[in-house]
Amino acid sequence: MKIFLLGATPRFDLADAPGLRDRLGKTGGNSGNQIIAHGLLKPLAVDALDWAHRKGPAHVQENFDHILIAAANFLHTGFDFGGMARFIEQTTLPVSIVGLGAQSSTYDPKIELTEGTQRFVKVIAERCARIGVRGPFTAEVLAGLGVDNVQITGCPSYYMNGAQPDGAPAIRALAFDGATRLAVNGSRDVVRHAFDPQKMRATLHGLMAEALRYDALFVAQTEAEEITMADHPGTPEAEAAADRLVDFFHDSALDPSALRGWALRRSRVYWSVDGWLDAMREVDFVVGTRFHGAIAALSVGTPAFVLCHDTRTKEMCEFLGLPHGDIRAVDRIDAAALYARADFAALQARREQLTRAYVDFLDINGLKHRFAPPAA
Repeated sequence: MKIFLLGATPRFDLADAPGLRDRLGKTGGNSGNQIIAHGLLKPLAVDALDWAHRKGPAHVQENFDHILIAAANFLHTGFDFGGMARFIEQTTLPVSIVGLGAQSSTYDPKIELTEGTQRFVKVIAERCARIGVRGPFTAEVLAGLGVDNVQITGCPSYYMNGAQPDGAPAIRALAFDGATRLAVNGSRDVVRHAFDPQKMRATLHGLMAEALRYDALFVAQTEAEEITMADHPGTPEAEAAADRLVDFFHDSALDPSALRGWALRRSRVYWSVDGWLDAMREVDFVVGTRFHGAIAALSVGTPAFVLCHDTRTKEMCEFLGLPHGDIRAVDRIDAAALYARADFAALQARREQLTRAYVDFLDINGLKHRFAPPAA
């Protein structure tokens, strides 16, 4: 199968993107998007693959037989996917999309979408056998637009290990002590998108307190200050970024000097999915507000817990069975207590069930894969 990929892409050459803005641009503004594309492509049987959209729709029409979209939170008031709609419309190829999500601070399905995004929804509904969406809220948003050829799949990154002989590794057990290797993440730059912005700030304060307590890694995905400290250690730019980070937490009980020193030493960003997964093998537990931060850990057997702050995160965690809690219902961030709440046996059982449905989704959409056929 010859696939042309739109949406998230799995990798890029760092030499082509020397600066922070360039690198984030290559990932679509979030390093976690690379995990979406990586997870979608890993179990597929692909003869040819490209995502250089600058080659144009005529080139795609002539050289490929399927357009595949690695989607994220596309259904959002501030986004316009009219350009992608026009690209698809200039071909006659079938389309598949996986991981389409709606993002809102409430569960009102009447999200005000741009004309371009509504056009995008219309064209993919016409070209897809089934649209793979993140969760029931996204399905409800699409139903309001008159689109019902939908299957809830969650994020394709959830299935990245499904075609391997041994499947996803078992989640490792953990006993918390002073040597526990913790990694945290936190969406500082999307506080305004949260169910409760004030509670979101309190959650971030709690995460940083735990990070200092355990001398944890902070794994950044979109946060400019943390990425600058990770990518340019020992530079004036990193020092200035640390000052801005401390200023962000000015209303917390965190010690500014300790926070600053920790952030300069322990901030990380991974521009390679393989590098990210390798790093997660070396920690014991991951906690934070980032869905793909948890997926990176769980996919290599490291336990993780998600603090859900908006609809896009909560609907996926609920559907996929990821250990999670709503920030509005978590009074205190305690990593050991959150780990104790997690049911990883339920996660494994849910993953086995959903993988069977995902294989059916791939088959219906004509996507060749390496998943084992169902048992007779």
